[in-house]
Amino acid sequence: MIINTSLKTERTAANTKLIETNLAFRKLSFSEAVAYLVGTNVGAAVLSLPYAARTGGFPAVIITAVLCTFFSLASHLFIVETMLRTPEVTQLTGLFRTYLFKGRSGRFYLGFLFAVTIGVAIPALTAYILGGAESLQAITGWQRSTCLACFFIPGIAVVWLGLGITGKLQKLVSLAMGGIIIGLTVFSLLRPDFEPSRLAVFHTPGIWPLLSVGIFTCMSQTSVPEIVRGFADRPVLIPKVIRTALLINLAFVVVIPISIFGLLEPQDISQVATISWGKALGPAGFFVANIFAFFALITSFWGSAAAILTNIVDLFRFPSDWQIRSRLIAFTITVFPSIILIALNLIGFVELIQIAGSIGGVLLALLPVLVWRKSCQTGARIPEYRVPGWARVSLPWAMCLFYFGALIAAAVNL
Repeated sequence: MIINTSLKTERTAANTKLIETNLAFRKLSFSEAVAYLVGTNVGAAVLSLPYAARTGGFPAVIITAVLCTFFSLASHLFIVETMLRTPEVTQLTGLFRTYLFKGRSGRFYLGFLFAVTIGVAIPALTAYILGGAESLQAITGWQRSTCLACFFIPGIAVVWLGLGITGKLQKLVSLAMGGIIIGLTVFSLLRPDFEPSRLAVFHTPGIWPLLSVGIFTCMSQTSVPEIVRGFADRPVLIPKVIRTALLINLAFVVVIPISIFGLLEPQDISQVATISWGKALGPAGFFVANIFAFFALITSFWGSAAAILTNIVDLFRFPSDWQIRSRLIAFTITVFPSIILIALNLIGFVELIQIAGSIGGVLLALLPVLVWRKSCQTGARIPEYRVPGWARVSLPWAMCLFYFGALIAAAVNL
Protein backbone atom coordinates (compact mmCIF):
# COMPACT_ATOMS: atom_id res chain seq x y z
CA MET A 1 0.00 0.00 0.00
CA ILE A 2 1.34 3.41 -0.99
CA ILE A 3 0.58 6.23 1.39
CA ASN A 4 -0.52 9.60 0.06
CA THR A 5 1.74 11.99 1.93
CA SER A 6 0.62 15.12 0.13
CA LEU A 7 -1.42 17.56 2.16
CA LYS A 8 -4.27 19.72 0.98
CA THR A 9 -3.19 23.34 0.71
CA GLU A 10 -6.14 24.70 2.64
CA ARG A 11 -5.29 22.46 5.63
CA THR A 12 -1.60 23.15 5.54
CA ALA A 13 0.34 25.67 7.54
CA ALA A 14 3.31 26.15 5.25
CA ASN A 15 6.30 27.89 6.80
CA THR A 16 4.50 28.36 10.13
CA LYS A 17 6.46 28.13 13.34
CA LEU A 18 5.96 25.30 15.79
CA ILE A 19 3.56 26.30 18.56
CA GLU A 20 4.48 26.19 22.25
CA THR A 21 1.87 24.40 24.37
CA ASN A 22 1.85 23.58 28.09
CA LEU A 23 5.39 22.24 27.56
CA ALA A 24 7.67 25.28 27.42
CA PHE A 25 10.39 25.59 24.78
CA ARG A 26 13.96 25.56 26.14
CA LYS A 27 16.62 26.17 23.52
CA LEU A 28 19.38 23.54 23.24
CA SER A 29 22.66 23.80 21.35
CA PHE A 30 23.51 21.08 18.83
CA SER A 31 26.04 19.48 21.20
CA GLU A 32 23.61 19.62 24.14
CA ALA A 33 20.89 17.92 22.11
CA VAL A 34 23.25 15.19 20.91
CA ALA A 35 24.50 14.67 24.47
CA TYR A 36 20.91 14.54 25.74
CA LEU A 37 20.15 11.53 23.53
CA VAL A 38 23.55 9.89 24.06
CA GLY A 39 23.24 10.29 27.82
CA THR A 40 19.72 8.87 27.77
CA ASN A 41 20.85 5.79 25.83
CA VAL A 42 24.30 5.05 27.30
CA GLY A 43 23.21 3.50 30.54
CA ALA A 44 21.74 0.33 31.93
CA ALA A 45 21.42 -1.54 28.64
CA VAL A 46 24.95 -0.74 27.46
CA LEU A 47 26.33 -1.90 30.81
CA SER A 48 24.26 -5.10 30.85
CA LEU A 49 24.81 -5.95 27.17
CA PRO A 50 28.11 -7.87 27.71
CA TYR A 51 26.44 -10.01 30.39
CA ALA A 52 23.50 -10.75 28.10
CA ALA A 53 25.97 -11.61 25.30
CA ARG A 54 27.94 -14.19 27.26
CA THR A 55 26.58 -17.10 25.22
CA GLY A 56 26.66 -15.28 21.88
CA GLY A 57 30.07 -13.66 22.12
CA PHE A 58 31.36 -10.34 20.81
CA PRO A 59 30.21 -10.86 17.17
CA ALA A 60 26.66 -11.22 18.50
CA VAL A 61 27.06 -7.78 20.09
CA ILE A 62 28.10 -6.26 16.74
CA ILE A 63 25.20 -7.82 14.81
CA THR A 64 22.65 -6.89 17.47
CA ALA A 65 23.94 -3.34 17.91
CA VAL A 66 23.89 -2.55 14.18
CA LEU A 67 20.41 -4.02 13.66
CA CYS A 68 18.92 -2.31 16.70
CA THR A 69 20.49 1.05 15.86
CA PHE A 70 19.22 0.92 12.27
CA PHE A 71 15.62 0.19 13.23
CA SER A 72 15.73 2.59 16.17
CA LEU A 73 16.97 5.40 13.89
CA ALA A 74 14.06 4.72 11.55
CA SER A 75 11.60 4.87 14.45
CA HIS A 76 13.11 8.15 15.70
CA LEU A 77 12.83 9.73 12.26
CA PHE A 78 9.20 8.66 11.84
CA ILE A 79 8.50 10.53 15.09
CA VAL A 80 10.40 13.59 13.85
CA GLU A 81 8.34 13.82 10.66
CA THR A 82 5.13 13.34 12.62
CA MET A 83 6.00 16.12 15.06
CA LEU A 84 6.94 18.46 12.22
CA ARG A 85 3.57 17.79 10.57
CA THR A 86 1.87 18.83 13.83
CA PRO A 87 1.79 22.58 14.67
CA GLU A 88 1.57 22.11 18.45
CA VAL A 89 4.66 20.59 20.06
CA THR A 90 3.46 17.85 22.40
CA GLN A 91 4.89 14.67 23.84
CA LEU A 92 4.27 11.21 22.36
CA THR A 93 1.10 10.99 24.44
CA GLY A 94 -0.18 14.10 22.67
CA LEU A 95 0.61 12.62 19.25
CA PHE A 96 -1.22 9.40 20.12
CA ARG A 97 -4.21 11.42 21.32
CA THR A 98 -4.24 13.55 18.17
CA TYR A 99 -3.85 10.82 15.57
CA LEU A 100 -4.86 7.47 17.10
CA PHE A 101 -7.29 7.93 19.96
CA LYS A 102 -10.17 9.86 18.48
CA GLY A 103 -13.85 9.01 18.78
CA ARG A 104 -14.70 5.58 20.11
CA SER A 105 -11.09 4.51 20.42
CA GLY A 106 -10.49 7.30 22.92
CA ARG A 107 -11.70 5.12 25.80
CA PHE A 108 -8.67 2.90 25.27
CA TYR A 109 -6.31 5.85 25.61
CA LEU A 110 -5.67 5.78 29.35
CA GLY A 111 -5.42 1.98 29.38
CA PHE A 112 -2.85 2.08 26.61
CA LEU A 113 -0.73 4.71 28.34
CA PHE A 114 -0.92 2.79 31.60
CA ALA A 115 0.44 -0.27 29.77
CA VAL A 116 3.29 1.78 28.32
CA THR A 117 4.16 3.14 31.75
CA ILE A 118 4.14 -0.28 33.38
CA GLY A 119 5.93 -2.02 30.53
CA VAL A 120 8.66 0.50 29.81
CA ALA A 121 9.04 3.47 32.12
CA ILE A 122 8.96 1.86 35.54
CA PRO A 123 11.35 -1.04 34.77
CA ALA A 124 13.74 1.36 33.03
CA LEU A 125 13.95 3.91 35.84
CA THR A 126 14.19 1.16 38.44
CA ALA A 127 17.06 -0.48 36.56
CA TYR A 128 18.96 2.82 36.40
CA ILE A 129 18.64 3.35 40.14
CA LEU A 130 19.63 -0.23 41.01
CA GLY A 131 22.60 -0.25 38.63
CA GLY A 132 23.86 3.15 39.75
CA ALA A 133 23.65 2.18 43.40
CA GLU A 134 25.45 -1.11 42.71
CA SER A 135 28.30 0.70 40.96
CA LEU A 136 28.61 3.20 43.81
CA GLN A 137 28.54 0.45 46.41
CA ALA A 138 31.30 -1.41 44.56
CA ILE A 139 33.76 1.49 44.91
CA THR A 140 32.72 2.85 48.32
CA GLY A 141 31.55 -0.14 50.32
CA TRP A 142 28.66 1.93 51.67
CA GLN A 143 25.35 0.39 52.65
CA ARG A 144 22.91 -0.25 49.81
CA SER A 145 20.38 2.25 51.14
CA THR A 146 23.03 5.00 51.26
CA CYS A 147 24.11 4.28 47.69
CA LEU A 148 20.50 4.30 46.50
CA ALA A 149 20.02 7.73 48.11
CA CYS A 150 23.27 9.06 46.60
CA PHE A 151 21.99 8.14 43.14
CA PHE A 152 18.36 9.06 43.63
CA ILE A 153 18.76 12.55 45.13
CA PRO A 154 20.92 14.11 42.36
CA GLY A 155 18.89 12.15 39.83
CA ILE A 156 15.55 13.68 40.77
CA ALA A 157 17.07 17.12 41.49
CA VAL A 158 18.28 17.54 37.90
CA VAL A 159 15.00 16.27 36.46
CA TRP A 160 13.14 18.84 38.54
CA LEU A 161 15.33 21.66 37.15
CA GLY A 162 14.10 20.96 33.62
CA LEU A 163 15.24 20.59 30.01
CA GLY A 164 17.77 23.44 29.87
CA ILE A 165 19.80 22.35 32.91
CA THR A 166 19.50 18.68 31.96
CA GLY A 167 20.88 19.38 28.47
CA LYS A 168 23.90 21.25 29.83
CA LEU A 169 24.71 18.58 32.41
CA GLN A 170 24.21 15.80 29.86
CA LYS A 171 26.81 17.51 27.66
CA LEU A 172 29.39 17.78 30.45
CA VAL A 173 28.89 14.25 31.75
CA SER A 174 28.80 12.73 28.24
CA LEU A 175 32.15 14.36 27.43
CA ALA A 176 33.55 12.92 30.66
CA MET A 177 32.18 9.47 29.79
CA GLY A 178 33.75 9.64 26.33
CA GLY A 179 37.15 10.46 27.83
CA ILE A 180 36.85 7.68 30.41
CA ILE A 181 35.94 5.07 27.80
CA ILE A 182 38.82 6.05 25.51
CA GLY A 183 41.25 5.80 28.42
CA LEU A 184 39.91 2.49 29.72
CA THR A 185 39.82 0.95 26.25
CA VAL A 186 43.42 1.90 25.46
CA PHE A 187 44.51 0.63 28.87
CA SER A 188 42.64 -2.65 28.29
CA LEU A 189 44.08 -3.21 24.81
CA LEU A 190 47.63 -2.70 26.08
CA ARG A 191 47.34 -5.19 28.93
CA PRO A 192 49.20 -8.50 28.47
CA ASP A 193 46.13 -10.52 29.48
CA PHE A 194 44.04 -9.02 26.65
CA GLU A 195 43.36 -11.86 24.19
CA PRO A 196 42.02 -10.81 20.75
CA SER A 197 41.09 -14.43 20.01
CA ARG A 198 38.24 -14.18 22.53
CA LEU A 199 36.57 -11.58 20.30
CA ALA A 200 36.11 -14.16 17.54
CA VAL A 201 34.05 -16.60 19.63
CA PHE A 202 30.52 -16.64 18.22
CA HIS A 203 27.44 -18.75 18.90
CA THR A 204 24.50 -17.77 16.69
CA PRO A 205 21.70 -18.85 19.09
CA GLY A 206 23.12 -16.39 21.62
CA ILE A 207 21.72 -13.50 19.58
CA TRP A 208 18.11 -14.23 20.56
CA PRO A 209 18.31 -13.43 24.30
CA LEU A 210 20.46 -10.42 23.40
CA LEU A 211 17.89 -8.66 21.20
CA SER A 212 15.71 -7.16 23.94
CA VAL A 213 18.75 -5.69 25.71
CA GLY A 214 20.14 -4.47 22.38
CA ILE A 215 16.87 -2.67 21.64
CA PHE A 216 17.11 -0.88 24.96
CA THR A 217 20.59 0.49 24.12
CA CYS A 218 19.03 2.95 21.66
CA MET A 219 15.44 3.27 22.83
CA SER A 220 15.31 7.05 23.24
CA GLN A 221 12.15 7.63 21.19
CA THR A 222 10.44 9.29 24.17
CA SER A 223 13.18 11.94 24.17
CA VAL A 224 12.58 13.03 20.56
CA PRO A 225 9.91 15.55 21.63
CA GLU A 226 12.44 17.04 24.07
CA ILE A 227 14.82 17.61 21.15
CA VAL A 228 12.01 19.16 19.10
CA ARG A 229 11.26 21.51 22.01
CA GLY A 230 14.91 22.49 22.13
CA PHE A 231 15.10 23.01 18.34
CA ALA A 232 11.68 24.55 17.70
CA ASP A 233 13.40 27.52 16.02
CA ARG A 234 15.72 25.26 13.93
CA PRO A 235 13.67 22.15 13.08
CA VAL A 236 15.69 21.37 9.95
CA LEU A 237 18.61 20.33 12.20
CA ILE A 238 16.66 17.77 14.24
CA PRO A 239 17.33 14.73 11.98
CA LYS A 240 21.06 15.51 12.03
CA VAL A 241 21.01 15.63 15.84
CA ILE A 242 19.36 12.21 16.00
CA ARG A 243 21.67 10.56 13.45
CA THR A 244 24.76 11.94 15.19
CA ALA A 245 23.57 10.86 18.63
CA LEU A 246 22.69 7.31 17.59
CA LEU A 247 26.02 6.86 15.78
CA ILE A 248 27.92 8.01 18.88
CA ASN A 249 25.77 5.69 20.97
CA LEU A 250 26.58 2.80 18.60
CA ALA A 251 30.29 3.50 19.15
CA PHE A 252 29.79 3.21 22.94
CA VAL A 253 27.81 -0.02 22.51
CA VAL A 254 30.58 -1.61 20.42
CA VAL A 255 33.73 -0.28 22.11
CA ILE A 256 32.87 -1.22 25.70
CA PRO A 257 32.38 -4.97 24.95
CA ILE A 258 35.68 -5.09 23.00
CA SER A 259 37.59 -4.48 26.22
CA ILE A 260 35.37 -6.70 28.35
CA PHE A 261 35.36 -9.75 26.05
CA GLY A 262 39.09 -9.37 25.38
CA LEU A 263 39.94 -9.40 29.08
CA LEU A 264 37.35 -11.74 30.61
CA GLU A 265 35.98 -15.20 30.10
CA PRO A 266 32.20 -15.12 29.53
CA GLN A 267 31.41 -16.72 32.89
CA ASP A 268 33.33 -13.94 34.68
CA ILE A 269 31.28 -11.04 33.27
CA SER A 270 29.05 -9.39 35.90
CA GLN A 271 25.50 -8.10 35.37
CA VAL A 272 26.79 -4.51 35.58
CA ALA A 273 29.76 -5.19 33.31
CA THR A 274 31.98 -2.38 34.61
CA ILE A 275 32.32 -4.18 37.96
CA SER A 276 34.05 -7.25 36.51
CA TRP A 277 35.84 -5.12 33.86
CA GLY A 278 37.20 -2.81 36.55
CA LYS A 279 38.41 -5.73 38.68
CA ALA A 280 40.38 -7.02 35.69
CA LEU A 281 42.09 -3.62 35.36
CA GLY A 282 43.22 -3.32 38.97
CA PRO A 283 42.20 -0.89 41.75
CA ALA A 284 42.50 2.31 39.69
CA GLY A 285 40.70 0.79 36.72
CA PHE A 286 38.00 -0.58 39.00
CA PHE A 287 37.35 2.87 40.44
CA VAL A 288 37.27 4.66 37.07
CA ALA A 289 35.13 1.98 35.37
CA ASN A 290 32.47 2.21 38.04
CA ILE A 291 32.52 6.01 38.01
CA PHE A 292 31.72 5.67 34.30
CA ALA A 293 28.87 3.28 35.13
CA PHE A 294 27.46 5.73 37.66
CA PHE A 295 27.64 8.58 35.12
CA ALA A 296 26.06 6.45 32.39
CA LEU A 297 23.16 5.38 34.56
CA ILE A 298 22.41 8.79 36.04
CA THR A 299 22.37 10.46 32.60
CA SER A 300 19.95 7.78 31.43
CA PHE A 301 17.81 8.45 34.48
CA TRP A 302 17.80 12.20 33.76
CA GLY A 303 16.72 11.81 30.16
CA SER A 304 14.14 9.09 30.69
CA ALA A 305 12.56 10.56 33.83
CA ALA A 306 12.32 14.00 32.20
CA ALA A 307 10.53 12.50 29.19
CA ILE A 308 8.13 10.55 31.41
CA LEU A 309 7.37 13.65 33.49
CA THR A 310 6.48 15.77 30.46
CA ASN A 311 4.40 12.91 29.02
CA ILE A 312 2.38 12.90 32.24
CA VAL A 313 1.92 16.69 32.01
CA ASP A 314 0.67 16.18 28.46
CA LEU A 315 -1.52 13.19 29.34
CA PHE A 316 -3.41 14.98 32.12
CA ARG A 317 -3.36 18.29 30.22
CA PHE A 318 -1.89 20.22 33.12
CA PRO A 319 -1.70 24.00 32.49
CA SER A 320 2.11 24.02 32.37
CA ASP A 321 5.05 21.76 33.08
CA TRP A 322 6.33 24.56 35.35
CA GLN A 323 3.22 25.08 37.46
CA ILE A 324 4.36 23.82 40.87
CA ARG A 325 1.28 21.74 41.68
CA SER A 326 1.23 20.12 38.24
CA ARG A 327 4.96 19.45 38.35
CA LEU A 328 4.76 17.87 41.81
CA ILE A 329 1.98 15.51 40.73
CA ALA A 330 3.80 14.51 37.53
CA PHE A 331 7.05 14.14 39.45
CA THR A 332 5.48 11.83 42.04
CA ILE A 333 3.87 9.64 39.38
CA THR A 334 7.24 9.41 37.62
CA VAL A 335 9.45 8.28 40.49
CA PHE A 336 7.21 6.70 43.16
CA PRO A 337 6.62 3.31 41.45
CA SER A 338 10.37 2.72 41.17
CA ILE A 339 10.77 3.35 44.89
CA ILE A 340 8.13 0.69 45.59
CA LEU A 341 9.80 -1.85 43.27
CA ILE A 342 13.19 -1.28 44.89
CA ALA A 343 11.73 -1.56 48.39
CA LEU A 344 10.02 -4.86 47.53
CA ASN A 345 13.18 -6.17 45.81
CA LEU A 346 11.08 -8.25 43.41
CA ILE A 347 13.23 -8.31 40.27
CA GLY A 348 16.86 -8.03 39.17
CA PHE A 349 18.79 -5.53 37.06
CA VAL A 350 19.09 -7.50 33.81
CA GLU A 351 15.51 -8.80 34.04
CA LEU A 352 14.27 -5.21 34.27
CA ILE A 353 16.22 -4.29 31.13
CA GLN A 354 14.85 -7.30 29.24
CA ILE A 355 11.27 -6.41 30.19
CA ALA A 356 11.66 -2.75 29.26
CA GLY A 357 13.49 -3.56 26.03
CA SER A 358 11.10 -6.21 24.74
CA ILE A 359 7.83 -4.47 25.59
CA GLY A 360 9.13 -0.98 24.93
CA GLY A 361 10.69 -2.02 21.65
CA VAL A 362 7.34 -3.08 20.23
CA LEU A 363 5.39 -0.11 21.58
CA LEU A 364 7.87 2.68 20.94
CA ALA A 365 9.02 1.42 17.56
CA LEU A 366 5.72 0.41 15.96
CA LEU A 367 3.18 2.87 17.36
CA PRO A 368 5.10 5.87 15.96
CA VAL A 369 4.68 4.32 12.50
CA LEU A 370 0.90 4.22 12.95
CA VAL A 371 0.93 7.83 14.15
CA TRP A 372 3.13 8.82 11.19
CA ARG A 373 0.72 7.23 8.71
CA LYS A 374 -2.16 9.25 10.16
CA SER A 375 -0.15 12.47 10.22
CA CYS A 376 0.67 12.06 6.52
CA GLN A 377 -3.07 12.09 5.84
CA THR A 378 -4.31 14.70 8.31
CA GLY A 379 -1.28 16.66 9.56
CA ALA A 380 -1.75 20.44 9.47
CA ARG A 381 1.80 21.53 8.69
CA ILE A 382 4.37 21.02 5.93
CA PRO A 383 7.33 19.26 7.58
CA GLU A 384 10.94 20.39 7.21
CA TYR A 385 11.92 16.72 7.10
CA ARG A 386 10.36 13.69 5.39
CA VAL A 387 11.36 10.05 5.76
CA PRO A 388 13.09 9.01 2.48
CA GLY A 389 10.82 7.53 -0.17
CA TRP A 390 12.45 4.08 -0.16
CA ALA A 391 11.66 3.68 3.54
CA ARG A 392 8.04 4.75 3.54
CA VAL A 393 6.50 1.42 2.49
CA SER A 394 8.95 -1.42 3.09
CA LEU A 395 10.62 -0.30 6.31
CA PRO A 396 7.51 -0.35 8.55
CA TRP A 397 6.94 -4.02 7.66
CA ALA A 398 10.58 -4.87 8.37
CA MET A 399 10.29 -3.09 11.73
CA CYS A 400 7.20 -5.15 12.60
CA LEU A 401 9.03 -8.40 11.92
CA PHE A 402 12.13 -7.34 13.85
CA TYR A 403 10.47 -6.01 16.99
CA PHE A 404 7.83 -8.71 17.30
CA GLY A 405 10.57 -11.28 16.77
CA ALA A 406 12.56 -9.69 19.59
CA LEU A 407 9.48 -9.76 21.84
CA ILE A 408 8.94 -13.48 21.17
CA ALA A 409 12.63 -14.21 21.76
CA ALA A 410 12.52 -12.35 25.08
CA ALA A 411 9.41 -14.25 26.19
CA VAL A 412 11.05 -17.59 25.38
CA ASN A 413 14.29 -16.71 27.19
CA LEU A 414 12.89 -15.10 30.34
